[in-house]
Amino acid sequence: MSLTAITSLRRTLSEWAGREANQRFLQRDQETLLRSSFGDPRRRSQLHVAAWMLGTWHLGRGFAEVLDGNGRGFDAARKGQALRRCSLLLRMGHQQPLRRTSARLPFSQVHGTLTGLLGLALHDPGAEDLYDLLRNQSDQAFGEEDHLPLFVRELLTLRAGERPRLTPRLGPYHEVLMHWTGDQRVLAQQLALVLDLHLQQARGNAVPFDDPPCRLYPVEVLAVRAVRDLLGLPTPKVDHPLMFTNLVTMPPVGPWPTDELVERLERELRGR
Repeated sequence: MSLTAITSLRRTLSEWAGREANQRFLQRDQETLLRSSFGDPRRRSQLHVAAWMLGTWHLGRGFAEVLDGNGRGFDAARKGQALRRCSLLLRMGHQQPLRRTSARLPFSQVHGTLTGLLGLALHDPGAEDLYDLLRNQSDQAFGEEDHLPLFVRELLTLRAGERPRLTPRLGPYHEVLMHWTGDQRVLAQQLALVLDLHLQQARGNAVPFDDPPCRLYPVEVLAVRAVRDLLGLPTPKVDHPLMFTNLVTMPPVGPWPTDELVERLERELRGR
């Protein structure tokens, strides 16, 4: 069943990335909007919307290329990650960094969660400010069903060298943290269960994996691996079909790509 689901989701992503209407609206129209909004205070609020949509296009199109055997698609995907990360940080405006007493992010919890996970998985060198925002959220920021966002907060807490807070509110991700330093076989089993849930949500077009770029990318396991690598911990092999597509077996190579629009967005952020 998993292989059938993956084949179906791969076909859906390929069709999404190959649709001329998507390329026109998500790429060309948003590039035009971004370029016309720079330097115009009246259109500043449009920057983050255009950057998010353009980033989604590059992420999805890049991953589709990787699935087809073109490893250079990761450059497009990393560009998309940078655009979406800039989009979220632009929404901060002149606000001060969140403290534990703060309740809500100035952007969607789902968007923040996915962008944080993708930043870890893809080794985004510009994501530290976003990580700080996600890590410093208060308990009140999370709803009853925000299991994955809460998991990301605790994963970033571990990354910062601090002790995570284990709570039943982590739902299906609780056992991953429970076995963080325990039996590696059990940790691998728990991560495989996480990917079962990922695939179930992607097949059902359910939040958060209704996001086209993330449907086939095992971002939770790759983020866990990135954090454990940073902490000097081994990550066990996870036996799950999502771990055997080109998105995992053909990892990104070379330095993080540069892009004119990303650089202009980052200058915009530094100027605020």
